[in-house]
Amino acid sequence: MIQNPAARMLAAAADHIQRVGLYQGEGHLWRPEQMGDVAPCTPLHAFEIGVRTVRPNRFRPEPDEWDAFQVAIVRALTTVSDHVNGVPIRPERWEQLQMTEYGLRRSVLWIWGDEPGRTAEDAAAAFRQAAELAKCGVDHVEATVLRTENLV
Repeated sequence: MIQNPAARMLAAAADHIQRVGLYQGEGHLWRPEQMGDVAPCTPLHAFEIGVRTVRPNRFRPEPDEWDAFQVAIVRALTTVSDHVNGVPIRPERWEQLQMTEYGLRRSVLWIWGDEPGRTAEDAAAAFRQAAELAKCGVDHVEATVLRTENLV
């Protein structure tokens, strides 16, 4: 199993967004000619790239590797969304908005990246800081109900 997969996911996201740049603005529609590994992306897409870089081999997984991978996705998303939010996102917030925790945390990441003046350097730095927090084992929330099934 990859050591500290949550931190690896976040570091890979930082590397990706630093390499390709930050996409902002309206009209993020399906445009194949403007997408891919070299097109600017959102922090949410960079996070997904990070997840893919750590994904276990689906044809020869080690015992418990997929379970650990799913837990790492939750940990990475929780860490980075709390970090960019500035304070832990509490269960009352997604309940108030009638959203799932997973949906709210992804939305926080998307909205944070779309703030005017946000740069690729800001996004990469936030991912790197979140990766360090994930390495330290810092818990951002006291209780979470985010499920680990079907996140990939």
